Amino acid sequence: MKKVIAIAAAGVLGLLGLSLTNFIVDKRPVLKVANWAEYIDIGDEEEGTKSLIEEFETWYKVQTGKDIRVEYCIADDNETLYNMIKMGDHFDLVCPSEYMLMKLVAEDRVQKLPESFYDTTIETNYYAKHVSPFIAQTFERNLMTNGSPWKEYAAGYMWGTTGFVYNPNASKTIEEDIKKWDIFTNPTYNKKITAKNNVRDTYFTGLAMYYDTELRALKEQYQQGNLTLSEYQTQLKVLMNDTSPNTMDAVKQKLMSMTQNLYGFETDEGKSKIIAGDITVNFQWSGDAVYVMNVADGSEEDEETVVTDPVYLNYSIPETVSNLWFDGWTLMKDCNNVDAATMFINFLSMPQNAVRNMNYIGYTSCIGSKYVYENFALDCYEASEDATDVALYDLNYYFNPNYDTTNATTKAATRSEDYIFYAPADQLKRQLFAQYPDEETLSRCVAMDYFSYDDNARANSMWSDITFF
Repeated sequence: MKKVIAIAAAGVLGLLGLSLTNFIVDKRPVLKVANWAEYIDIGDEEEGTKSLIEEFETWYKVQTGKDIRVEYCIADDNETLYNMIKMGDHFDLVCPSEYMLMKLVAEDRVQKLPESFYDTTIETNYYAKHVSPFIAQTFERNLMTNGSPWKEYAAGYMWGTTGFVYNPNASKTIEEDIKKWDIFTNPTYNKKITAKNNVRDTYFTGLAMYYDTELRALKEQYQQGNLTLSEYQTQLKVLMNDTSPNTMDAVKQKLMSMTQNLYGFETDEGKSKIIAGDITVNFQWSGDAVYVMNVADGSEEDEETVVTDPVYLNYSIPETVSNLWFDGWTLMKDCNNVDAATMFINFLSMPQNAVRNMNYIGYTSCIGSKYVYENFALDCYEASEDATDVALYDLNYYFNPNYDTTNATTKAATRSEDYIFYAPADQLKRQLFAQYPDEETLSRCVAMDYFSYDDNARANSMWSDITFF
């Protein structure tokens, strides 16, 4: 998960179903799960709904006749989770981001999902039945360092992109400026733009600026039909995972010059800064971008951010490349109960539970069933019948199980009107676009691999120089 949210100890105890005054020994078998704060629906007492964790325990008993207790642990970020594992904390099931998953696989700390997990004839295999075609293809195409597809080790939970939340009224040229990575150095936005306070996301932005000419050339070749989608994305990944010493030195210089134009590096505070108008451009993860736009326009309340006048912010993904990230469930090597762990994944993959999680978290689920399309995508973003300023939006790539992305001919033959709808025109730059970017935009989005030990050491040294510059 990308957002970092503090959670009070009392809230954690409440989530786990513990009480400071109740020390009755619970002898049920334990499934120990590690995830991020506010990354699962915890229910609503006023509405009479229980947390998905509690509901899983009940569902598991119905399905198996056995008891289970979920011990749900929270980590602040991927590095904290990794350190907990490295220091000896035991977990059965964890939900790392893609690069940390690759690191755990490389260090032989996790195990493959059982082959039966993808057997769609098994009634309770909800993930295999309902995972989005786009996610399934992405997890099949991307490989671990040992050559295995992601899908062998992980089931997708949430996903997204990185891009810019921006005020469309910031300047006369903002709509063009926001398409380019060099907006970080554009003097028009001096002290009005933020970058992420972590080495991976900021290194990616530096690579995008450094390789701008090469990225534009690749995009032109792809658009002219000289590269297949697979070839295009493979070459993008090579460039956007270049950690060679010479490249890292060149990127460092790009980032050094960028710092002079920044309002600052941030992790979470950029959200309130752009809502308040202190900045006009905020580099952001897509899920948090949705939250920012919701709070700014008044459609969502935040206890710490009071909005008196609605502000309509947009979200943009640069025209050359951007980062595609995932959080996915994986089994630890010493998982004590593989059956319970995979059932936990499948329970969260029930379409109705995926919708509950998206409504609570604000991020986009990897589940892409017709139910999710109708009860989330359409429910949130379909234009009203009397709306006049509307635009067609095609989500075949994400929800249509028969959609073939291999070439233009098969795309046309397998495209279904069932997954095309009218949305308010402004949503092509707002929440809908942040949650479900169009297929063309996603063609230029790629995942970053994890840094090797030596690369990580050099990256951290570079990062220290930049942040203390």
